[in-house]
Amino acid sequence: MQAMDTAILEWIHRLSSPALDTAFRFSHELGTLPACASLVGVMALWHLARRQSRWALAWIALGLAVGGLSEIVKAATARPRPALWPPLVEVSGYSFPSGHATAGASLFPLLAWAAARAWPRVAVHAWLLALALAAFVGVGRLYLGVHWPSDVLAGWLLGATLWGTAVRWLARPAPEARPSRPKDEGRPGSEPGEGAGEG
Repeated sequence: MQAMDTAILEWIHRLSSPALDTAFRFSHELGTLPACASLVGVMALWHLARRQSRWALAWIALGLAVGGLSEIVKAATARPRPALWPPLVEVSGYSFPSGHATAGASLFPLLAWAAARAWPRVAVHAWLLALALAAFVGVGRLYLGVHWPSDVLAGWLLGATLWGTAVRWLARPAPEARPSRPKDEGRPGSEPGEGAGEG
């Protein structure tokens, strides 16, 4: 695995250019804590303004899970980052999995799902943009020389799993208060048609 990771990074590095340097530095900014926290905060407030408290809670929980789980796995694996060439951005901490890739594969798809539900006509464009951004951020980690390919793949898988968990929870019907039953409902001697349903 290490040999394949190294070969892929070296191949990507041979494609480097000033224009790509600029583009992938921007991809780095998309996955930083300030950018992700801003996205989570804005979307949570937007859903709260629309009285969609479960959506707001999902955004907050997903944001916390993206940062928390990736850091836990990093500490558990303690994998060093690549050092094949001087990285184009400053990074710290361990390498596996990529936190940027995790964020991109979870937050952008949830944004697309929210947009598709609010404005169905833009659903296809929203999903294409979300997938493109997730790929852009993940590939950027390789181009910048700060992650191994297996780090990015693991980040994408973790992010997709977290997104899927959030979507499954949101897709469940919201719990509703059960209507109270009349005191004598279903008791012997109650009026016809009360209690157990007719027919």
